[in-house]
Amino acid sequence: MKIFERLVFAAGLAMLGFLLWRFDAPAVWAQVCHVGWGFVVILALQICDHALNAVGWRFAFAKSDAALAPFWQLVRIRIAGDGVNYLTPSGTIAGEIIRPGMLPDSIPAQIRNSSVVVAKFAQSLAQAFFVLVGVLMLAPWRLGFLSGRQIWAAVFGCVAVFVLVGAGMALLAARRRDGTYLWRLSESMSAMREQMVLYLREHPGRFCLSTFFFVLGYASGAVEVLVICLFLGLRLDLATAFCVEVLSIMVDAIFFMVPAKAGTQEAGKIAIFAGLGLPAAQGLALGLVRHVRELLWAGAGFAMYAADRRRRENEALSEEIIHV
Repeated sequence: MKIFERLVFAAGLAMLGFLLWRFDAPAVWAQVCHVGWGFVVILALQICDHALNAVGWRFAFAKSDAALAPFWQLVRIRIAGDGVNYLTPSGTIAGEIIRPGMLPDSIPAQIRNSSVVVAKFAQSLAQAFFVLVGVLMLAPWRLGFLSGRQIWAAVFGCVAVFVLVGAGMALLAARRRDGTYLWRLSESMSAMREQMVLYLREHPGRFCLSTFFFVLGYASGAVEVLVICLFLGLRLDLATAFCVEVLSIMVDAIFFMVPAKAGTQEAGKIAIFAGLGLPAAQGLALGLVRHVRELLWAGAGFAMYAADRRRRENEALSEEIIHV
């Protein structure tokens, strides 16, 4: 971990310690313990999010190629990639790098790589769309504590994501008059680009479906907020839970460089709850419960990645011994 990343992580932990001191750690812990057996439900609920994201990834394959990647294997790889993203200071990039390598070797490399890049484009669009719709729907009603300038900044940020993703896809596919690509890539990357361009040209409907299921994945977070608050003894309506999730995604996007969301998860929930006129201490409890859930799933995902890597190394070693 680089010096800057260590400083950011230490600052996050210091912020978490301060919040626990400020809001009376024993009282907050009592609220968290109030969840009880409900934590099993909260932990299990996350599989819905992973499943929806796996469906989104499946639609990032051409129809003829999707059958080569079993659905539950995609779910497992999504969990592994998300775990690597969460636990490493990579800005959600490291997990995307390891996903193609965890897919079956029977799938050509250019198809594996293309599906991951297309899915990342679709997920970025889905995140921007979810936040944009949330801000536009809820700003006049629920977000009175935000200034007009802040709301417009959020809208501009979402539109900027749409423009950047669209520009990135257009740049990858842009050609000169002689038929060569405008952006030159290495030979291996060129094969991946050919696959991407072919997919986007022949399967625009599948790309839209991929984006749609990633949107559903983000929306499932609002259901989780609703369920956690229910076990904490705070009854929210779905619109308020939706508002909390939209703002949480915005906070996560701003502090994406903080490993494991140390401190930002809890500080963000406190600010959101206080702004919405909800008990700030319960916002801290929500942040802690969600943080524990995220850490457990991230740990499981990282373990899946480590096991897959170990298995592949053993297989490679066995093949070398056989050839010798």
